[in-house]
Amino acid sequence: MKRTYIPVQYDKSVYRTLYYDTEERRFFESFGGKQSTGLALLSGTVGVILNAYFGSWTVSVITGRLAVLVTAAAMSLVLSALLIGLTYFLTERSRDSWVYVTAPSAAELPGMVRSGRRWLLSQLMLILGFFLLNSLFTLFLLIFPDSGLVFAGVTILWAVLFLMLWGVQPFARLRLLRSLEDMKIRQ
Repeated sequence: MKRTYIPVQYDKSVYRTLYYDTEERRFFESFGGKQSTGLALLSGTVGVILNAYFGSWTVSVITGRLAVLVTAAAMSLVLSALLIGLTYFLTERSRDSWVYVTAPSAAELPGMVRSGRRWLLSQLMLILGFFLLNSLFTLFLLIFPDSGLVFAGVTILWAVLFLMLWGVQPFARLRLLRSLEDMKIRQ
């Protein structure tokens, strides 16, 4: 599932993300609204329900600490593959509604590259923090292998981390920002 579009810049003031489509060799933009408080309320409610359900549940089917870790890793990979597939499908289905824009001018390019690098760095710091949190939860699963809540948390958190890595595309994005910077120098 190779994506042909790479996020370049995010403008918080208008909630616009600028992407570069490597297949079409053009920029397009996507607008998203401000995150609603309803989404935060819904996620908190789901968290409370999962805590109530998995709080007393124990992983008694799987014996051994290593077996629990391997099972959580396998379930994380399956869940992340499903999430990535669903995201890819929904994005490709909306491809017809993408609004292609003109390439940034030579005057706009340095600011765009600068803000794109800042956005990439902030997302990489978020991913690093998420990785550390996941590592801590994995350690907790190693210490408490029978805890259903920790097992579910490890499975979900690693799947979300893989989805974040797939969405951020750090290496392709850095390569694109460097090539945009080189274009600025050549112009």
